[in-house]
Amino acid sequence: MSFLDFVMFPFIKFIQAMISFVDSCPPYIHIEGLLEGKEVLEDNDKTVIYISSKRVEVDPYTFGILMIGENLRIRSTRSYRAVSIDRIIPEQGPV
Repeated sequence: MSFLDFVMFPFIKFIQAMISFVDSCPPYIHIEGLLEGKEVLEDNDKTVIYISSKRVEVDPYTFGILMIGENLRIRSTRSYRAVSIDRIIPEQGPV
């Protein structure tokens, strides 16, 4: 490890923490539509869903519960990580 790496490491970690903090603050992005697909990326590290042609990262538990074709309303961060997911049920009931 060079001296430059030793000096830059804390700075880089601080910048990454600040980016993560700003990303988690409002305003959030609202996405509404049908769940088009599900995918596991990077050797089971990331689980994503596709809704209205947008890729949203979700946790593995949520990934397992959701089914393709469901009508959803998602609130996500600026980097498209899901904050809340609501199922939308039609007024006439299930079809």
